[in-house]
Amino acid sequence: MKVVYIIELTIAAILFLIMTIAMFTRKTKRLRIALTVILLDLCIVGYVGYSYMQEEPIMTLKGQPIVQLEVNQKYEELGAQVQYHEKDVSNDVKVTGEVDTQKPGEYTIEYQYFYGRDKVKEIERTVKVKDCTSPKIELKGKEEMCLYENEEYEEPGYVVEDNVDENLTEKVKIEKKKIDEMKYELIYTVEDSSGNKAEAKRTVTLKKVEKIETEQNEEDTPTSNNGVIYLTFDDGPSLSSTPKILDILKEEGVKATFFILNYDTNGEVLVKRIVNEGHSIGIHGYSHDYKKIYQSVDSYMENITKLQDKIKKSTGVTTNLTRFPGGSSNTISSFNPKIMTKLTKEVVKRGFRYYDWNVSSGDAGEAKNRDEVYQNVIKDLYRNGNNIVLMHDFSGNNKTIEALRSIIQYGKQKGYVFKAITEDTPMLTHKVNN
Repeated sequence: MKVVYIIELTIAAILFLIMTIAMFTRKTKRLRIALTVILLDLCIVGYVGYSYMQEEPIMTLKGQPIVQLEVNQKYEELGAQVQYHEKDVSNDVKVTGEVDTQKPGEYTIEYQYFYGRDKVKEIERTVKVKDCTSPKIELKGKEEMCLYENEEYEEPGYVVEDNVDENLTEKVKIEKKKIDEMKYELIYTVEDSSGNKAEAKRTVTLKKVEKIETEQNEEDTPTSNNGVIYLTFDDGPSLSSTPKILDILKEEGVKATFFILNYDTNGEVLVKRIVNEGHSIGIHGYSHDYKKIYQSVDSYMENITKLQDKIKKSTGVTTNLTRFPGGSSNTISSFNPKIMTKLTKEVVKRGFRYYDWNVSSGDAGEAKNRDEVYQNVIKDLYRNGNNIVLMHDFSGNNKTIEALRSIIQYGKQKGYVFKAITEDTPMLTHKVNN
């Protein structure tokens, strides 16, 4: 267009020169010619000016006219380019419209360039923000749960996380699908506002309640079965007590259960030995500080899951056996009213099984020597029943170490069977007092 303007103006200048020469000759014929040239020149100049005024800017988008983005993906504004009268006037472009990349939708960005009198050149860009990410359902508790036939299922709960929608947890649908007579599957599904779906599954296996046998194998006792003794040891492992207790158990061919606390490198050796020798490992807690662990449900659950993870790392065993410090009937937690009522439900809901005791050795309290420990145990044993005996393997607990072999020999003579607690063992629990 610029070249055309130059040619047109050049012609007009030549005609103007011819007109000027003709004017100075003062001849009528030449004067007429000059006037004609003037008129033609004016027409050309007018046309050139009109063409210049009518020229429109050339406006183009930088980038694509339609942009597709994922939610939370950064939008980069590239702008528009404008050429007007052979000049780049892109800096004068006005951009309107916003893109909210956190919210799915279709957004319009408008680019305007104002020129002449009330004239505007405008183009648009469309930005489409889509949510293509499915929500995530996180199940609380275990994905594989075991219940006894007469035990009522309590939903441990679940949480839904989504990059856009809130409160999707309330929209989860649960479908129960029967696998066989003793197993079923719970299918959790949810859909977000963009149609993305998520699914999670939990398997529940039912177990039959095992009754205590009234007949005994010859290897257990030569007479009759008077019940089961579950020897349990709390507050270990300790270098001074735990190895000696393990030695006695090994010599007597008896399996027991150890509800342990946090341990160091030396303690890890003992934890591995407990597992390798066929005993059950249980969680007493990463800490035994009542004020800290009974401060809230979350603080207590963190206290046992933290130790659960450490035991798994040390031994490869995921244990769900636990015992409350002080027992579920403790009142030392009364500084936080009803905390034990909440916790006894919460641990079961999350797939743990907690065990109190019905026989106490008194080795952490009133028992002063080996004889008192021995008497405390044998006098409270139940015939034809399950006896969970509370003992301790904390550092320097010599009275229990000295009494242990006699307790085991007494049990064998009376026809009791010694077993370690497993997830199949029916929970024996105290009455909650807080």
